[in-house]
Amino acid sequence: MLILGLAAAGARAEQALQDLRIVLEGDRVVVSLSYSDPRAGEVLAALEDGLASEIQFQLRLVRRQRVPFAFLGDRLVSELRLVRTARYDRFQRQYRIQSPAEAETRHEEARGFLEAFFALGPLPLGELAAGEAGQYYVQSRVRLSPVKIVFPLKLITLFYPQASSPWLRGEL
Repeated sequence: MLILGLAAAGARAEQALQDLRIVLEGDRVVVSLSYSDPRAGEVLAALEDGLASEIQFQLRLVRRQRVPFAFLGDRLVSELRLVRTARYDRFQRQYRIQSPAEAETRHEEARGFLEAFFALGPLPLGELAAGEAGQYYVQSRVRLSPVKIVFPLKLITLFYPQASSPWLRGEL
């Protein structure tokens, strides 16, 4: 098992951290990713104000090119993108996490909600050719939007930059 942590770029006193875990189960690559961000308080504040928050996880399984073709760059084997939207239900007093790829989850406590919202996996990312694990690596990136902008107002994002974490690379 491989565990990596990386501080995301930013001028804040506290920095966002990714924790990427990669496990080989036979020829299958299984990944888990947890993310901690100093803007977690902004997420909770936005939800309690009746707004929605969004987090996007992006994972890639990449194979290194061999020497004669290295100038072409490494080859993308598989990619997983998962978007989650969070809302707070004032009537039931529950945090809700929705995603097209997952079943909706509900949490009564803010701490449990944040742990679930900022964590991904374990999920299968791809299959490797037999005996070639050293030729592959995994990349991960997270984008957090403490306030999700609805479609007609999407142009605002041109002036309000949404920062993504830098790509984190984990070797197999």
